[in-house]
Amino acid sequence: MVDVRTGQTFTVGDLSGKVVLIETIAQWCPNCLFQQAEMRNLRQQLGSPEELVLVSLDVDIHEDQASLKKYSADFGYDWRFAVAPVEVARALGNLYSAEYLNPPLDPMLLIDRQGNVYQLPYGMKQAEALQKTIEPYLAK
Repeated sequence: MVDVRTGQTFTVGDLSGKVVLIETIAQWCPNCLFQQAEMRNLRQQLGSPEELVLVSLDVDIHEDQASLKKYSADFGYDWRFAVAPVEVARALGNLYSAEYLNPPLDPMLLIDRQGNVYQLPYGMKQAEALQKTIEPYLAK
């Protein structure tokens, strides 16, 4: 995948040893805007730790890197944003459920330092709730 903010390519495997929070998004999704504001609050509450990586993964096949770069810049987001390649979107749907391709459900995955994947409950999540979920994994 390509981080549209930096132009650097990455895979989830490159993030091994870190705690990774992945949300699937679409630029048209109002729930996604709320969730991204909460992710920004989460980073501020945690002090933007190096060992936590946030990834907003655009799963709308009609959206591209250029529009996602503008979107992330317009809202001042400072974490990884990438357009999900078809094979990544397909894998998300096959491994976790097609609901991961439906951004208004606010699907999120948490990956611990050992690469174990945890599905978070669907629905919008406040920064405080995310912090309570993530902190134990950061402490390990």
